[in-house]
Amino acid sequence: GCAPSTSQTDLDVNNVRTTILAAGDMWWNLDDARYEIPKNGNKHSMFAGALWIGGVDAGGQLKVAAMTYRQGGSDFWTGPLNTTTATITPDECNEWDKHFKITRAQVEDHVANYLDPTYVMPDIIENWPAHGDPAQGQDFNLAPFYDRNSDGVYNPADGDYPWYDLTNQIDCRTSRRVTLYGDYNMWWVFNDKGNIHTETSGDPIGMEIKAQAFAFATNDEVNSMTFYNYELINRSYYTLNNTYFSVWVDSDIGCSEDDYVGCDVQRGLSYQYNADAN
Repeated sequence: GCAPSTSQTDLDVNNVRTTILAAGDMWWNLDDARYEIPKNGNKHSMFAGALWIGGVDAGGQLKVAAMTYRQGGSDFWTGPLNTTTATITPDECNEWDKHFKITRAQVEDHVANYLDPTYVMPDIIENWPAHGDPAQGQDFNLAPFYDRNSDGVYNPADGDYPWYDLTNQIDCRTSRRVTLYGDYNMWWVFNDKGNIHTETSGDPIGMEIKAQAFAFATNDEVNSMTFYNYELINRSYYTLNNTYFSVWVDSDIGCSEDDYVGCDVQRGLSYQYNADAN
């Protein structure tokens, strides 16, 4: 019974300004293209994008969650699922229909000054969504946080903080531990069980997705890039086999009707380019 997500937040720390929605789609505002590069240039290289996830259960039944333009409806809703039943209430969907915006500079300042009696803690650090609601059966460890005294509970007054890997403890190339990334970060959580899949008409999976959209402010090519990290958790009681995960991209490079797509298999790289010089 969850309503479609309405949350929209801009990611605009560097040379890109783009709109991120909270329910599996991004780079648009439900009407117009919103991947502007360079920022303030009024040129939008992508119209929209969204997550596609699919697989089959042990009985061979296809399970799928995907979005395009919401022309049929939605397959994703906001909020963490009950870890036992893979369900969520409409009130919880509404409560989690938002992004949690934070910067690395805020975390570094907190770590340096949390013992200072004159320090004023930012609201985003004080109310970081480190824990789910036990009454709703949600995952107790939700958003990543650094636990300074290892008591298992997020308490920023004790020096805990939203977990940017400030001391380089984690090798992101090999570790499955997810920390926060970027100079500017948006964290949120969504699922595919909040309602009927009206976009694809597919059977729901029971997937909970902890998501990050982030960017770096640099003096090189990275200043014109945005990045995304998704932690997929199957909360259902069945194993999903032959599973595929992708990002669907509608690029608009020049004219929207003549874009080409290519791929570099060895690099795991896809790219889009215009068909002509116009």
